[in-house]
Amino acid sequence: MKKTKSSLNKKRRLVGYTFVIHWLLGMLLFFLVPLVSSIWYGFNNVRIEPGRIITEFVGFDHFKKLLLIDPNYVNQLRDSIGMMFYSLPVIISLSIVLALLLNQSFKGRTFFRAVFFFPVIMTNSVVMKMLNSDFITMPLFSSGEEGAGIINYNQILQNLSVPTQIKPILVFLLSNTIVLVWKCGVQTILFLAGLQSIPKSFYEVSKIEGANRWEEFWYITVPSLRHIISLTIIYTMIELFADLENTVVARAYELMISQDYGNSSAMLWIYFFIVLIVIGTLYFLYQRYCIKRWE
Repeated sequence: MKKTKSSLNKKRRLVGYTFVIHWLLGMLLFFLVPLVSSIWYGFNNVRIEPGRIITEFVGFDHFKKLLLIDPNYVNQLRDSIGMMFYSLPVIISLSIVLALLLNQSFKGRTFFRAVFFFPVIMTNSVVMKMLNSDFITMPLFSSGEEGAGIINYNQILQNLSVPTQIKPILVFLLSNTIVLVWKCGVQTILFLAGLQSIPKSFYEVSKIEGANRWEEFWYITVPSLRHIISLTIIYTMIELFADLENTVVARAYELMISQDYGNSSAMLWIYFFIVLIVIGTLYFLYQRYCIKRWE
C-alpha cells in the first residue's frame, strides 16, 4: 500500500515538474540576463554607443536621488500602493459576486460567462490600444477626479444636483469601479472553477440543518474557496503593481524610452522590494488569520 502511494506521489510530482520546467527554461534563457543587467544598471550611469553599452559606476546615487531628492517618486509610490489597497478588495469582491451569479442555472449562462471574460481579451487588442492612444483623445469611461470621458460622471452628478463636497469622491469611485470591473475576468473564471468543485452534498446538509443562504456563503462557500482566494489575491496584486497605468511603472517606462536606464532600473528595484514586502505581509496575514481559521 505504501509503495502504491509513493508511486502515485512521484507521478504527481513529475506532472508538476512538467508544468514548471517550461517556465524555468524561459526564465533562464530570456529573463535571467536582463534581470541581472537591470540590477547592475541601477548602480551605474548607462550610455549606449553603436555596438556597445558603457556603464559608469555611481554606487547608490540613483537610489538616494529618487528617495531623498526627487519630489515626485515617493508620492508616486504612495499613490501606487494606495490604489492597490483600494482596488484589491473591490476586484476580489466583484469577482466572487460575478462567479456566484454565473454559477447559477439559467439560459444563456455560457454566453454571459464569455461576456465577462471578454475584457481580458479586449484590453490587449489593437482596438483598446487605439482607444487609449493619441488617435482618440477621449477615453471610453471618465477617469480620475476630472471625470472627462464619453461617459462623463462629473456632468451626470452635476445634473443630479449632487453636493460639490462629495462629488469628487463619487466621480473617483464611479470611474475607477467601472475600470476595475474590466479587471475581474481571470479572477471570475478562477472563482467559478472553485465553486464548481465544491461538493453539492455540503449544501444539502446545510439545508437539512436549517442554514440560510448567507450562512452557507460564509461557512461553506468562502472556506471552500480559501486557496482560490489566496491565488487570486496574489495574482491581482501582481497585476495591479505591474499595470502600465500604475504611476511608478509608467514613469519608469518613460525613462527607459529616453534611455535613462540607470534611474529607471533603480526606480523599479526600489518599487519591487516594496511590492515584495506588501505582498508577503498580506499573504502572511491571510494565511495566519483566514486559512487557519477555515481549515
